[in-house]
Amino acid sequence: MQIAPESPTEELLSLLLECALPIADLSPTSPVQFFGIRSGGTLVAVVGLEFHGPFALLRSLAVSPRFRERGFARSLVSFAESFAASCGVDTLFLLTTTAERFFLALGYQPVSRSAAPTVIQATAQFASLCPVSSAFLSRRVAAAA
Repeated sequence: MQIAPESPTEELLSLLLECALPIADLSPTSPVQFFGIRSGGTLVAVVGLEFHGPFALLRSLAVSPRFRERGFARSLVSFAESFAASCGVDTLFLLTTTAERFFLALGYQPVSRSAAPTVIQATAQFASLCPVSSAFLSRRVAAAA
């Protein structure tokens, strides 16, 4: 499986919508860096990183329903963690309404929303796109670099 950079094209946005993830703040000029997995030339899994100094927001982890249970999500998260650490990120944060157990199993820890760094609180994901009921999780990745 090859993981490669992706742009927020119509194909990527369609995959996010298929997985019921927000896209309102995404455009070709958005600050989110995406990485994806393709099968037969079609984008089937993706993850995004939004960098904010020593912090990053892991977002938009999506796997097409017909490609689930193949380890794509785990591979993308592992790749994103390593990539973020190599870019000087100390801690990854994420919000989720559906994948809390998945991320807890990967070593992410619950964090109070009030303890979120100001730069993370200012993101569209945190401030408006994800509901307040979303689980807010973090994981230190600097040691993995």
